[in-house]
Amino acid sequence: MVENTTEIVKSYEGRVRSMPSVPKLSYGRRMLRSDGGPNRLFLIYLFTDHSMAIEFLKDIGLLRRTMQCNSCGRDMTWSVHTNVTDGFVWRCHRMVAGAACNQSTSIRHGSWLQLSRLTLHEIMLLTYDIVCREPANQIKREYCFSDHSRRLEHVLQGDNARVFERLLC
Repeated sequence: MVENTTEIVKSYEGRVRSMPSVPKLSYGRRMLRSDGGPNRLFLIYLFTDHSMAIEFLKDIGLLRRTMQCNSCGRDMTWSVHTNVTDGFVWRCHRMVAGAACNQSTSIRHGSWLQLSRLTLHEIMLLTYDIVCREPANQIKREYCFSDHSRRLEHVLQGDNARVFERLLC
């Protein structure tokens, strides 16, 4: 699992580096740590291309690749939806007795990300800082998070944090 995640991160680093908006780093530095894990620069530049960042989260297992409709049980499709923060939803287009099922759900459904109202980019940066053991008061100051964001910090403790720790550590 870790080797596979490292390979995924490495392949995305190459894609991010080739983006025209990403500046070249001095002395051949990479956007990865010495152990192959992503650093903060990687996450910042990755999320400048929202579609690529979402695909990355799916590839490393933080977002689901498939979703079954709760109403009809069929596979839902990934659909662009500009009226939601994440930009995508799971949607069912199955016809049942001549009528469209038309159910939809958040792309965060079924993951620990569904518990937050923060953007996916904010969640990834916050998670990175928590896993790197940055002091809570520094994180709060850095990102101007309110006291309500403590719920997310609680979610990131224990088993949920291990998902992201595998990627970062």
